[in-house]
Amino acid sequence: MLRLIMSFFRSLGSDKSGKGNFYRKSLVFVVAVACIPTGIIGISSYYIGSNKIEQEVNRTHQLQLNKGIQRIDYSFSQLELSLTQWALNPTFGAKLRNLDPVDQYTDIQDIYKSILTLKGSNPLIEKASIYIDAPSITINDEITERINDVKEQNDFRSLLQSQSSIYWLSPYTDLHLKQTGNSLILVHTLSGQGIKPFGALLLYLNPQKVEALVRDLNSDENGASFILDGDYRWITAPVSASAIAKDLQTALSGELASRKDNGSPFVYNFHDKAYSVSNGLLNRLGHPWIYVSVTSMSNLTAPVVLISRLLTAISLVVLVLALLLSWFASNKIYRPIQRIVRLIQSDSLSGDKESKDEIELIEKKWQYVTRESKVLHERLERALPVLKEGFMLQLVQGHLQGLSEEEALEQITQYGWDTQGKIYRMMLIQLHGLSNLNGRFVDGDEQLVTFAASNIIEEIAGQRVEAAQFGVINFRNLTVGLLLFIPEGKQNEASKRELYQLANEIIQALNQLLKVRVTISISKAAHSMKQISYTLEESRQALRYRSMDAEYEIIDTEELLPQGEKVVYPFDLEQEIMQTLRLGMLTETVQNIEDFLLELQKQAVKEGSVQQGMLQLLGSILHVVLQSGFNPEKIYSGMNPYEQLNRLREPEDILDWFNSKIITPYITELIEVQDFYLKQLVTKAADLIRREYMNDISLEYLADLYGTSTVKLSSGFKQITGVNFIDYLTQIRMNHIKELLLTTDMKINDIALACGYQPTYFNRIFKKHEGVTASEYREKYKHASGTI
Repeated sequence: MLRLIMSFFRSLGSDKSGKGNFYRKSLVFVVAVACIPTGIIGISSYYIGSNKIEQEVNRTHQLQLNKGIQRIDYSFSQLELSLTQWALNPTFGAKLRNLDPVDQYTDIQDIYKSILTLKGSNPLIEKASIYIDAPSITINDEITERINDVKEQNDFRSLLQSQSSIYWLSPYTDLHLKQTGNSLILVHTLSGQGIKPFGALLLYLNPQKVEALVRDLNSDENGASFILDGDYRWITAPVSASAIAKDLQTALSGELASRKDNGSPFVYNFHDKAYSVSNGLLNRLGHPWIYVSVTSMSNLTAPVVLISRLLTAISLVVLVLALLLSWFASNKIYRPIQRIVRLIQSDSLSGDKESKDEIELIEKKWQYVTRESKVLHERLERALPVLKEGFMLQLVQGHLQGLSEEEALEQITQYGWDTQGKIYRMMLIQLHGLSNLNGRFVDGDEQLVTFAASNIIEEIAGQRVEAAQFGVINFRNLTVGLLLFIPEGKQNEASKRELYQLANEIIQALNQLLKVRVTISISKAAHSMKQISYTLEESRQALRYRSMDAEYEIIDTEELLPQGEKVVYPFDLEQEIMQTLRLGMLTETVQNIEDFLLELQKQAVKEGSVQQGMLQLLGSILHVVLQSGFNPEKIYSGMNPYEQLNRLREPEDILDWFNSKIITPYITELIEVQDFYLKQLVTKAADLIRREYMNDISLEYLADLYGTSTVKLSSGFKQITGVNFIDYLTQIRMNHIKELLLTTDMKINDIALACGYQPTYFNRIFKKHEGVTASEYREKYKHASGTI
């Protein structure tokens, strides 16, 4: 276990794991946090627990001793009480004084029975006997025996000389009382009703059973238990004890005699062993008896030693477990940092890999990313007004009709406008009278004047409306659009009043600063993003109704027509038809024409109105054909479409005619031209990529270069080459990079820069495409080519 711990700490200083200083510091910190409390708890538990256990063991031992003493005291007290009761038995009364064994045979038989009963009353009694002074006989449960020996007669007669009627005789008494071995004898004198005793009852206790009773005081096989009288003479003799135990008891009797603090436990050293000696003092029929219990110290301390070792083992196990958990927790904590470090090192220059501190490396990378982010943010902030203006221009001109309502709302929200719960109104401001300003403006200043006017309008609108609720569109032809986002629940009258106030302020400012005449048209409310382009068209049409001699004028499109009179023409559907037609979407265009015809039938009252509306639609379609650069006479083989349409009356015939004669021929021709043009466009772009792959080439750059949209160019690349623009550019660069890796000795960073990649990005893109790093690729394939 120690070897494991040492190898663990040696691994902290090793660099083979590829981990830096932060990992080592965090691991040491976690280990310290885990191990210090564990060590404190272990040490405290060892000392406090050991002391508590030792105290508890001593207390338990003393309690056991006291209980044993009480048990012995109870046993001897029962003997004393029983003998006292038998001494008062009439069988042992005055009639035994001057007993004649021959004449008083009946009394002898009663004595036999009583003694036999007395002997069986307690298991400690080995023999019960009665001594009668005259005629100097002893009677037990087996025999009546006359005492003829003078010494024995004197010893028995001395029993009657005691001042106490009941008393104990030591096993080592000098009296010969027909005892066998070292028996403890309990004596009770018999006097009947007289004063002078005539005999005595004697109980001879079994030495082995007494010794067993006393030995129960101590459960230690190497210890001892015995009883001494007040003069430190044996009351219970070590009958079955070993020689060492007997020597120990003999030595302790002398030690106890020399000590004056009876009752206090002490430690006694005997034969190089320590023993704990506990003793208790008890008054036995007016004479002090000393109960002694001797226990080996090793036996007492065994539980403490066991618990101490157990606590030590548990502490070591917990310490090792804490080290393992610390290592696991440190790895778990370090794993996210390790992932970040690996990501940084895979994208960083070789100089960054020399850093030994992960936090320092992450800090450097963070500062670099922060600088790059700040630069990009500043660029975005500078470009955002242009992007917003471009998006707003596409929106109001209907170029985003291909987007769904949700997609359009998402895009406009990304640019910072708030459209939640809003309706839309277009305010179109047109400037007049530049030629009457006496040379203040010259020809060609129209865009300059429009730019100045848009700035003025934006400032005025910003004073009355939040920036997220309006957008200014500069059409660069003396016309400025102001798209307003108005809360949907706002009443129409209040909304109109505010719009007129804003229009008046704009007119006054433009007239005062630019000295021009101003006409403003206010559109109807649009409830969806797709309807915004229709509001622009309405506002433009409304400008045609201005008064030629008015200095300024506000035109409300809702007030141009009398109340209840409606325009019988679905302008919004016409706009959708033109949009899908320009994109070459055959099915959608035919479906929109069908919807247009149905809507026209609903609004128009007479057939002539429907016919007029379809003729108007036909004119708009032919106008789109001309705008696309096609000759209608060539596409339609010189037919007169207006004449053919005038001859049709049924809606089904009109729809079929539009589909087969007008829409399908145009879209077929459009797709053929677009495919040829798209192929040429993609071919030019691909040639440019192969020539200038080392430069910063983007899809936006190519679209601007060739005068097309990024969407069209991206789809063209996918259609013509089979891969998208990014994959094509990456494939060209990868081919040149692999060639340079195998044919030159250029540094990898120099190759990356020569092929249009930043070194920080090159490693990741190369490994993504080839499955190995650039250095591994060079080593693998250059060695293979050299072998061949």
